[in-house]
Amino acid sequence: MNPQWLILLNAAAETGRFRFQVPDLPMFSLELQTFVQMFPPFLSFVILVLVFKRFLYVPVKNILQKRADIIEADIQNAAENKASAEELRLEYEQKIKNIELERSAILEEARKEATVRLNQILGEAKEEAQITRDRAKRDIIAEQERVKAGIHQAIIDIATDMAAKLVTANIDKANHARLFEEAMEELETTAFRADFLRN
Repeated sequence: MNPQWLILLNAAAETGRFRFQVPDLPMFSLELQTFVQMFPPFLSFVILVLVFKRFLYVPVKNILQKRADIIEADIQNAAENKASAEELRLEYEQKIKNIELERSAILEEARKEATVRLNQILGEAKEEAQITRDRAKRDIIAEQERVKAGIHQAIIDIATDMAAKLVTANIDKANHARLFEEAMEELETTAFRADFLRN
């Protein structure tokens, strides 16, 4: 029984409310019998604690520690994987930006090369056209000169023939007029041919 309850019961008995007398017991007894009676339960408790510690607490603690280590390793791996994934994402974004810049640079370079090539082709075409025009002008001038020379030679030949006919023949006025008319017709025909060739 609790000693405080004993004190309360004793006080109540003195006031006359209870008819029985509570014996005076000491608050705490240190007798050898008490120690002898307490030793086996205490020894059993210590042995039980040691057995639980050896076969239950330590293995469970080890299992829990291993599980905590595994969880910590998983968290560490997850953090490393996340960091690695973030690095890869940033690297790929940078590569995509670089590819975009490179594509723009290649397109710009291709445009410049195409413009240079186009200007070069146009320049060559203009040069060839100018060469063709110059050649055509030279050919036309040479043809004109040849025609003029031919006409000049034809006029000389006609004049020579007419002079020869006038000198050798006995010319009267009728023959003279007829020869003059023939010469004029030949000159007109030659002039007409020269004008036709010039056009």
